[in-house]
Amino acid sequence: MTLATLFVLCRLVHFAAVMLMFGISLFTALLAPQRLSPILSRDVRPLLLAGTWIAGLSAVALLAIQAGQMGDGWQDAWRLEVWWAVLGTIFGEVWRWHLGLTLLAILGLLLPERPRVQALALCSALLLVSLAFIGHAAMHEGALGALHRANHAVHLLAAGYWFGSLAPLLVCLRYLSPPQWRSDAITTLIRFSRWGHLAVAAVIVTGIVNSLIILGGWPLNLGSPYQRLLLIKTALVALMVMVALANRYAIVPAMSRVPALAQRGVVLACWLEVGLGMAVLLLVSLFATYAPV
Repeated sequence: MTLATLFVLCRLVHFAAVMLMFGISLFTALLAPQRLSPILSRDVRPLLLAGTWIAGLSAVALLAIQAGQMGDGWQDAWRLEVWWAVLGTIFGEVWRWHLGLTLLAILGLLLPERPRVQALALCSALLLVSLAFIGHAAMHEGALGALHRANHAVHLLAAGYWFGSLAPLLVCLRYLSPPQWRSDAITTLIRFSRWGHLAVAAVIVTGIVNSLIILGGWPLNLGSPYQRLLLIKTALVALMVMVALANRYAIVPAMSRVPALAQRGVVLACWLEVGLGMAVLLLVSLFATYAPV
């Protein structure tokens, strides 16, 4: 496997892990009612542990891959002097903070349940924001650069909520059946949907702004690999939106009439969104290897 291929895969894993941390933390801390929150926290704890450790390990792996790409290949990927050289670059200045935040997140796993979730929510939010300071979002200086990075940070936070909350949402759906938990589970789903509308709208608006800033305007140049990938990503996001709308306005209302069938439909829709979201993240990871021309 080449370093370029490994970079794309590692970037995919890192984005997914950080978004999973963010979504789980927000879902259990803010969306679930007080009675259900500790139950959900217990159920999703293995996912949160895995996401946090994977985020930390993949952050180190991305540094090593960057060292190999900046140096002479695989032999330089694990040379500490090359790592220090990478950490002295513009990317490295951001990545030092990024690595520090992943370490704090891992240490946060040692805290009691409530402060642990709060600490991971904060660390994962800052990790997503820090990702807005590298890559194509860092291509401009001055006011335009500040606008681009701020817009991209909002884009990442909104996408992190949308994609990262799908895993705890799937867990929460199991509590629709037991009568003692049904009311709390429905309340959680309503809160998720309410904030989900805002998150989806933010993803769409900030995505359009990002594209306009990067490309400098329309129309697309379909001869550009970057712009072809952007078009495919846009189509996948549009499909995710349609699935989410069908889930919210067609499947969920059917729960009062055919609860078992509707619940299976919600689960299927969530898994479909997970698959589409991973495909979008893969394309985002590929973006970093192409010039936006």
